[in-house]
This record gives sequence, C-alpha cells and structure tokens, in this order.
Amino acid sequence: MRVAVVGRERKIFEKMLPKDFVMDRKRPEVIFSFGGDGTILYSEWLYPGISKVFVKHSSLCKRCEVAGGYKKMFDSLRNGDYTIVKEIKLEGVVNKKRLVGLNEINVCNKTPTRAVRLQLIVNGAVKQKEVIGDGIVVATPFGSTAYFNSIARKTFNKGIGIAFNNSTRPIKPMLIGENSSIRIKVLRGYAMMCADNNKKAILLEEGDVVVIKKSRIKARLVKFKK
Repeated sequence: MRVAVVGRERKIFEKMLPKDFVMDRKRPEVIFSFGGDGTILYSEWLYPGISKVFVKHSSLCKRCEVAGGYKKMFDSLRNGDYTIVKEIKLEGVVNKKRLVGLNEINVCNKTPTRAVRLQLIVNGAVKQKEVIGDGIVVATPFGSTAYFNSIARKTFNKGIGIAFNNSTRPIKPMLIGENSSIRIKVLRGYAMMCADNNKKAILLEEGDVVVIKKSRIKARLVKFKK
C-alpha cells in the first residue's frame, strides 16, 4: 500500500509504518493525517480526494478516528475492514480566483476594527439585503462542528449551513440544500474570502461578488468498522 503522512511530527509516525506500507508522497493511495483538526484540513488541501485516516497526535482533534492501537489500524487497512465516507466540500470563486474548503468558505472583514456590509443571495433570491458585521460563514456538515458551531451554537448533518458572524442585528443561521448556489456581494468596506485554515486569502473590494457552491471533488474519509 502506497501511503503518505501529513503533520508537523510526521517522522514519528513514519517510523511506525510496517514494511508493506510504502511511503510515496507523489502517488499515495492513503494519507495519514497525524496531528489535530488543523492537520486534517491541511492534509485535504495537500491531497484532495485521496482517502485519509485521521490519527490523533494533538489535544484538539474532534474528528480523529484513531488515538492509539496502531497495529489494529494497520491490520484493518490490510484486511479492508473499513468503509469510505464521502464528505462534500465547498468552493468559492471571485474574479476568476478560487478557494476550496472542507469546513467552510468565510467572507469576512479585512480589518478587525471595521465592519463589512454584505448582501446574501441564495438560488437567485435575496435572503439578506444588507448584513453589517464581521462576515458570513458558509459551512459543510463536516465543518459544522467548527467555526459554524462557534457562531450558530448548532451543528447539522446534511446540506449547507450559513452563519452570520457578529452581525449588528440578530440573524438566525440558515440551512439550505447542498446543491444550492450562494452569492455574497460586498456592498461596502474591504473584505477577504478564506477557506478553512488555508493561509491564502483573496482580497475583496466593494462590488465584488463571491459565488459559493459544492465542489465536484469530495473528501474521502476512512472509518474503521471495529
């Protein structure tokens, strides 16, 4: 089996790999995300669409599938004693620039001391004529336990969630179908489009419109049966 390991301390895990698990960073069949929740997002960014095993090596890893017992994990992979769960991802496009997120696409204020004014359109209908605040977070079910939950204080299992970050007036979060088209227009102020913990951000100006929809590539997550 061709594998690759992602994580700051990846060399620790690489030393534990059995001989029949061959390191191949160019054409891996399975990715071991060795770390925490942030490592999971980073591993999907590096290797989109390739099957991943989340191995805990951090105090913060809500999504980790394995926290120990590596021998059992390796045996299960050899024997096919697992299933693959596919999770949707989101892509945001503006001015021919694109970002993809497993957790969320976030349109937020560029400067923390200044609010941004945004308009929200879903499937061609204006849902929020003007939102004043720190931004709008569009999340997947996988990401609903992260930033979305910090704002909305809830999670969801299907569809797409929209949360309004620190808005000047209370706005309830929205749940929409996963095939929906979301458009966020910058009405006033300077903003950014971000995806997960990707260091790359796209700067937005007044009049820019971010189009967000489900990505054609899904994340493939390994879930062990035992």
